[in-house]
Amino acid sequence: MTSRQGSAPSEQDRPLEDPVSGALEGAVPVLVLLSADWAGPSRPAPTLLRELARRWGPAMHTLLLEDPDDEVLDRWEVTHLPTWLRFVPERVREGSGSGTGMRARPNSHEAKEDETRDASEDRDDERTLRETTLRGHAPGGAELALTGPWVLSHRRTGALPKHVVESELGPEAADAGAAPVR
Repeated sequence: MTSRQGSAPSEQDRPLEDPVSGALEGAVPVLVLLSADWAGPSRPAPTLLRELARRWGPAMHTLLLEDPDDEVLDRWEVTHLPTWLRFVPERVREGSGSGTGMRARPNSHEAKEDETRDASEDRDDERTLRETTLRGHAPGGAELALTGPWVLSHRRTGALPKHVVESELGPEAADAGAAPVR
């Protein structure tokens, strides 16, 4: 799911524009389904994903990774198929102003508090799943690459009913204030 090394940017690697709003794909969440046709509970999941993608339209992107390789499974800590992963656009830390993720430190007392908080956030950041590019297949079967950065917000495994996927992982799922999934 990471960028290809040594290859020139292709049309797929460029940010996609929503034809309705003109917004880049990073403005909406992405639901990634990891599935395999040899895993019994996975068989109906791609059909469910296609149906929900039609219902959601441009409010959410969907990607299917059929028979993902071991590298992806290990990096994303996937132990069961199907696995549903909801990624949201990563936001710059609050108070950065410059977009670098850094904050000004006005005095030594506040600096010490900020360093303690930053060290804790950095430990959390190391365990949080982040991707610069998400690759898979669109509901219609075309290969698709969505540029980010992306951060995992929700994870579910197993065969799920449509109403559960929609309420917990869909475009209306609550992200505000939720800590990233590790």
